[in-house]
Amino acid sequence: MSRYADGRSVLNCFSYTGAFSVYAFGGGALSVDSVDSSGNAIEKCERNLLLNGFNSYPHSCIKADALKYLDDMNSEYDLIILDPPAFAKHTHQKSSAVRAYRHSNRQAIRKAKPGSFLFTFSCSQVIDNSLFSGIVHSAAIEAEREVKILQQMTQGPDHPVSIFHPEGQYLKGILLYVF
Repeated sequence: MSRYADGRSVLNCFSYTGAFSVYAFGGGALSVDSVDSSGNAIEKCERNLLLNGFNSYPHSCIKADALKYLDDMNSEYDLIILDPPAFAKHTHQKSSAVRAYRHSNRQAIRKAKPGSFLFTFSCSQVIDNSLFSGIVHSAAIEAEREVKILQQMTQGPDHPVSIFHPEGQYLKGILLYVF
């Protein structure tokens, strides 16, 4: 992610402890806004920026619901990161998770500056790679923006998947270029 941040304004939604924010500054980001609904997570994000020497860089830690923030924001960003907690942990939550992923991706794509990057992730076990790709595709259509998939990502070798438990492949991500 850091190689895409150089010279860009970054929005890190569902920032948790701010790891992506740290990497963005490490990659040369001009500014970073980190949004999370947890006050504890925001404090940890601020602490991690301090520990990594980025506390004096242009940064805002915003305690807010990330979905509402995406709806209400007026700023445009060059790089947006959507890394929410699992929207669904059980199959009966699947339809609401699909709506939340589609909504967040639609808003991010809609509000991204032309020529920007969007990193979007899901850690919901009940949302497989194919469904997640379809959700992001639908979001782009609804946002009425042209996007290109630059990379599809999955979990690393530290998260091996048993052939008898394919649901164990729960980490997935897509890097988009937004025209």
